[in-house]
Amino acid sequence: MSGDQDAVRREFTGDVHVGGGETAPVELRGAADVYVSADAVAGTLTIFDPEYVFTDVSPGDDRVDSDAVRTVLTGDLEDGYVDRVDGDAIVTEVEDVFVEHGAAEVVSAVGAEQVFHDDAAAPTRSPEDYEVSVSGWERSRSVRDPRDGVSVRGGRNELTVTDARHDLTVYVTGWGNEVRIEGQAVDVTVYVVGRDNRISVGPYVTATMGAESGYDTELESDPLPPEALIERTESEAYDGLLFGRHKVTYQEPADKEWCPNCGERADAVITRHQRDAFFLFGRPVRTYEHGDGAFECEHCTPVAVGPVELTPEERKRILG
Repeated sequence: MSGDQDAVRREFTGDVHVGGGETAPVELRGAADVYVSADAVAGTLTIFDPEYVFTDVSPGDDRVDSDAVRTVLTGDLEDGYVDRVDGDAIVTEVEDVFVEHGAAEVVSAVGAEQVFHDDAAAPTRSPEDYEVSVSGWERSRSVRDPRDGVSVRGGRNELTVTDARHDLTVYVTGWGNEVRIEGQAVDVTVYVVGRDNRISVGPYVTATMGAESGYDTELESDPLPPEALIERTESEAYDGLLFGRHKVTYQEPADKEWCPNCGERADAVITRHQRDAFFLFGRPVRTYEHGDGAFECEHCTPVAVGPVELTPEERKRILG
């Protein structure tokens, strides 16, 4: 499919990066998988006879003439990473190609077994501008509280975000990657270009899928623990009550999958107790009244538990 009689031919072994020093049009030939990063190709990107194409750029019909190629990158290649081409680019003799948001003006796939593209949404910023990125094969990185976005490009990489306090965009390109986000009251929007990727978040993180140009993405959230709804345990309620009659309230986890109060299926259900008793050195020695059975869950609790929000009507009803 290449007309490279007059082209400069450069051979490589292993992974190859196309970095902008090559005369365009550039052909990348014979890589296993190819990753085309955001803002990489200044012109048209044409992919000939791939197995799968995962693209966050809408597929078009324009194609680059293979006879116009001026630089051919080939050899005993593993994966190819297209970071910059000052013009048009061609990818040939490849298995899967992953094309990020804004990677080229036009993308065309000729003879592809299947093209995956989700045009429902797009990130508001280029993944190239994100604060944290991981790229390659089986790379691992852990970061604390990034400020805007994180991206992963390649295969079987791992990225862990701890103590996240700012809303994040997560952009994953490739296959078999894993991203873990832990934090407090954080909204995460996920964009995936590829297959078999897994994104998991902690119980106080809200995650939504912005777009999936591919398949078999796992987006999982940890269940909220009942302890997150407890304002005061029984022992805390009794603490400091040395002598005399007191009314105290406390909460305990309730072993229920549905909330008796609002009827929603819930991860965390607790019950509120009220005790009117005579206390001696922090222990109730005589109980006058003990009320049980006031249930609530993460959907109807007045307690602030990160991403859980209540409407004004719900707050008025719960708080009386």
